[in-house]
Amino acid sequence: MCVIVDANLASRVFAEPVEEDFAPVLDWLTSKGGELAIGGRLASELERLEKPRRFVIALLRAGRARRLPTAVVQEEEELIEQSGLCRSNDSHVLALANVSGARTLCTLDRDLQRDFRNPQLVSRPRGSIYPRQEHARLLRHTSSCGRLGGNRRR
Repeated sequence: MCVIVDANLASRVFAEPVEEDFAPVLDWLTSKGGELAIGGRLASELERLEKPRRFVIALLRAGRARRLPTAVVQEEEELIEQSGLCRSNDSHVLALANVSGARTLCTLDRDLQRDFRNPQLVSRPRGSIYPRQEHARLLRHTSSCGRLGGNRRR
């Protein structure tokens, strides 16, 4: 299962010491077979943040993160923008979800949460939001996000 961490929450998710709400995410990524999906504009946003950048590099080296090609994510982002359905300014996150197959998103952005749950934007299966540790059940293996293999599209 892949998880996406929105840049607006990345400094809290990858904080030291670990915030209680995000300890299950870090545990999932580091020791339970989880995988972080990054790519496109989100990868650039995470690279500008020191702690998330270091953590992402470590996950990539450990084979616990999948970086999708920017061009593929941008192509999907353009399709989402052309649809006119996106309410948030995060069409790049939705595009990453569609390309990677990731269906769990760590974010507190309300507009992005609505978009991520919109079956016209993210479907097969629908997206789920992880805002705090009570949602740890969302960190499970699903078939929508293949392990370090090919890309997926809607």
